[in-house]
Amino acid sequence: MIRPFSFAALAGAAFLALGASAQAGVAQAGSLLLFPCYDNARGSDTLITVTNESSDPQASSIKVEYVYINAYGCLETNRTRTLTPNDTLTVSTLLDNPNAQKGYLWVFAKDNQGRAIKHDHLIGTAHVVGGGGEDDYEYSPFVFKAGEALAAGAVTDLDSDGLRDLNGLEYEQAPDEILIPRFVGQEGGGGHGKELSGNNGSGLVLINLTGGAAFEAIVDFLVYNDNEEVFSAQYQFKCWKKVDLLRISNVFADWFLQSTGHNSAEEVDGSETGWMRLDGNVAFSTAAQFQDPAILAMLIEKIDGSTCGELPFAVGVQANGDLLPLGVLGDTSL
Repeated sequence: MIRPFSFAALAGAAFLALGASAQAGVAQAGSLLLFPCYDNARGSDTLITVTNESSDPQASSIKVEYVYINAYGCLETNRTRTLTPNDTLTVSTLLDNPNAQKGYLWVFAKDNQGRAIKHDHLIGTAHVVGGGGEDDYEYSPFVFKAGEALAAGAVTDLDSDGLRDLNGLEYEQAPDEILIPRFVGQEGGGGHGKELSGNNGSGLVLINLTGGAAFEAIVDFLVYNDNEEVFSAQYQFKCWKKVDLLRISNVFADWFLQSTGHNSAEEVDGSETGWMRLDGNVAFSTAAQFQDPAILAMLIEKIDGSTCGELPFAVGVQANGDLLPLGVLGDTSL
């Protein structure tokens, strides 16, 4: 049982480390912001803020395109806005994309001809306004700078395929491995009580960046208890998924962690904690297969009735991420 005081000071914390996007431990502005979760279901709403931090008085306005991906079928909805220097805009996803219940989105800079360009001045944040029992929580987006070799204002779509390639040339590469520094042991699962629903238990948002909307991805998990013991799990999903930890594996259950050789001196008010490492195993469609797909993840954690969105740390980079092929062959220009 998680008691009221245990983790209150941690609620609302967010973590992000993405290689070149971070300087002195702080994320920098970029040309593409990826928000891993929006929620319009059951009375919820999500406020997406994008700010153009460029202060150049001689700079012209910049256009930004919002690309919403619906969780069901991963279909796109697109919106374009204009931001002047030092301008900021907050939109409600419930009003901006009312025909979708949940999913993810990215926002990228483009020129007046609609071409994606290098404009490493975009920053942003998201606030999920709870409904149907969900608490509110804030999180920051994944930030991708445009390719280092590109000049400011240069077109980023180097292969003219209409995709945002996270290959180090068009935009920064995606992480190789995802590290989530903490999860709280979940109550229930494995016959030890009712499995928690998405409203009551911690959940993981997963995004497959390799292959595209038609691809299933298998993710490998290494899950550690508080005494350096490691356990493995796998999970398969298509495109985007928000899933309860207990639906991935019982290794996230508090009763399981209690049954291992955990360090009882490191319990917090009787609750177990652990951490996890994620790595893409394979992504496949009916016509193609890619090894070691690029994966993004965000933990949405329930702690003592509060909710916090936690972006991960990352290890390494890989060049096979794209936003977002739709066909069964994936990105044929790889």
